[in-house]
Amino acid sequence: RPVRGLENYDRAFYERHYNKQSVGAFLSFTKDTEQLVKTKGWPLEMKFNKHYCGFKHGFFNAFGIQWIGSKTFAFFFKLPKSVAEKIQPDDIKMDRYEDLWKQAVYKIDPAKTKVKTFLPLFEKALNSITGKGE
Repeated sequence: RPVRGLENYDRAFYERHYNKQSVGAFLSFTKDTEQLVKTKGWPLEMKFNKHYCGFKHGFFNAFGIQWIGSKTFAFFFKLPKSVAEKIQPDDIKMDRYEDLWKQAVYKIDPAKTKVKTFLPLFEKALNSITGKGE
């Protein structure tokens, strides 16, 4: 079988697999989230994958932005379900909890969603992954 090299997950890749207008918004949210991470001085590395952009502490994702359709994407936070259900910043409701991945998912509306609104969730997920949380 032919061997395929590692994919380059860039704008062109995402535009081939997802809605072109949504790709721009997805990349904008990843950039804004990366800026927040840098501003806060959090020890996280941004890494793009086929279906998401994760912010990793070592090997593990703390949070990120994932595609949930060809046009729709959402924040995900690696938190226990009980913790995620208690945190509702500015009346934002969790879309769903994915037990398999142990993550809370919050849909992003590019016209309304602001990255900083999710600050309590970012902090809790970071603390959870670094061992500083509950």
